[in-house]
Amino acid sequence: MAAVEQYIHLAKALPLRLQRFLARYPPASILPAGADPETSKTAYQELTPNPFSPQKHPVTGKWHDPVFSLRRQAELVKLAREHGVEELLPKTVKGTEYQIAHRVEHGLRVKGTGVGQSVKGHAYERASIAKMEKRRDAMLKMPDLMREWKKRPFEPDTMSASTSNPTHYEVLDVSPSLLGSSQDQEPQLLKRAYHRALLRHHPDKAAAEGARRAGETYQKPPASALYTVDQITTAYTTLSDPKARREYDIALRQSSADTQAPGQEDESFRTGFDIVDLDDLEFDEAAERWYMSCRCGNERGFQFGEEVLDEREREVFVGCQDCSLWIKVQYEVAP
Repeated sequence: MAAVEQYIHLAKALPLRLQRFLARYPPASILPAGADPETSKTAYQELTPNPFSPQKHPVTGKWHDPVFSLRRQAELVKLAREHGVEELLPKTVKGTEYQIAHRVEHGLRVKGTGVGQSVKGHAYERASIAKMEKRRDAMLKMPDLMREWKKRPFEPDTMSASTSNPTHYEVLDVSPSLLGSSQDQEPQLLKRAYHRALLRHHPDKAAAEGARRAGETYQKPPASALYTVDQITTAYTTLSDPKARREYDIALRQSSADTQAPGQEDESFRTGFDIVDLDDLEFDEAAERWYMSCRCGNERGFQFGEEVLDEREREVFVGCQDCSLWIKVQYEVAP
């Protein structure tokens, strides 16, 4: 009688979760003396004798998952171990006895590391050995690599002034005459030129090209591959804005005039300009200004006054007020 009271007192000291589990699935060791384990089963034990293992349905023959998942089994085992009643639980793969037997049979294993390794480790730890070997090989090959580079001829940078300081038209590989002749298609032309320049001069593409030529005789990269992404973006931003483009054309023309000999023209930039005579332009007597219509639709796109006429030059360049087109007006000075 004292032993029964001791068991009752011990059962009341267990956590409520363990009490509820042992009430549903009581082990044979705590049944009253002389009780038949087969006839003393609870309703839960009639359905699933071991709630920790899969059960085969008696009618359909299909296997069903355990009543308690592996996580819940581990929690119950931990509670029972803390209170010293783990032996009262059904057999489970999370039990201490099974874990010890499995470790004795298979050793301490961690998935992905092989037999006997206790720590999987971080990615950099697993790759550190191969990385150090690669670094060691590179250091051993460094003297031979330096001797090979010393044998290669030195080629000084002989870029022209236009390449070292390219214009926006050169960066995008478009001509002012092409843009001026296609007023309606200028945005599409500039966008295609912008994307083409990015693909041609992108650093990743240049690196891939260098890797392809690895092992071949050293070749100096072409001048067309020297434009940066910032240069390409700046060129596209300037040329796609009509106002900024007009200001840039004026500055470019002034810079070209300052660096040229007297009487010499920058044919690469002025090719495609319409050349007209001053007598062919209309004259507004009230405003005292000459004017001419432009292809963009402005009836007075080109207009200027007498203040821009120079007796020595005998020609003047005039830009449209609404687009980027320019004309060259020639005139004669009266004696």
